[in-house]
Amino acid sequence: MVGAITLSIPAVDVLGERLNLDVRQYPFEIPRFGGTPAERSGIEQQVGDELEAAGLGRAGRPEPEVADALYLLSSSEISVAAVGLLDVRTGQWLAARVVATGEVGVLGIITGRGLRMEFLPPENLPETCAGLLPQAPPGAGEAVSVTMSSSAGEHGRSDPRIAESGGMRAVEAITGLARYRIGHYVVTGTDRRGRSTRLPALAWFDTEHGRYTMLGDRSAAGEEVLTCTPVDRQRLLSQLTGLRDRAHRR
Repeated sequence: MVGAITLSIPAVDVLGERLNLDVRQYPFEIPRFGGTPAERSGIEQQVGDELEAAGLGRAGRPEPEVADALYLLSSSEISVAAVGLLDVRTGQWLAARVVATGEVGVLGIITGRGLRMEFLPPENLPETCAGLLPQAPPGAGEAVSVTMSSSAGEHGRSDPRIAESGGMRAVEAITGLARYRIGHYVVTGTDRRGRSTRLPALAWFDTEHGRYTMLGDRSAAGEEVLTCTPVDRQRLLSQLTGLRDRAHRR
């Protein structure tokens, strides 16, 4: 496969417009550069020079692999947005998108140089997503699930105060731990009719006791269930694989 492709953020903006692609897919925040027609023309010229110097385009046109990577990041059968703080003290930010069709996948991640894109086998999507996080040991204890009460509280919402008390206390103890990394994954699938379905977000956080994930979902009976699970990379991979498979089935 083609090696890594890095585009400046202005290049992503310009190429998105030129190729008629919505490159501002979550979690990418791509500003529009050039407030006047003259400024925009100057930005477009700079982008053309950048592409040619990097061997990624000619005469202002991107090479096919560049266009393909941007197209896939903008529209794919399965997409996973990965967002988080890899160090809450320094503000080191993670903003990535991993997508796949039946034949190919792409990782797009924001770096200090811009948007780095890498092609990957589609079956490697869950592994690539899990690998975006630093290694960490699993948290202490076992997985805890809490079934929220179906009784409506204020404003007609389920009231967590009347959930299963034992499990809730365990979840509150875990979520009360100091966190030095935190983030979430959002998996979205698109069916053959082009309709997209976003699955519940898989939140994760690292504490002095290890890594945990949190997933809010609905049981077969329609009840809201919150599950807190201690995970290492392998367990995180298993959860992401499960979400990917659910998105495929929809």
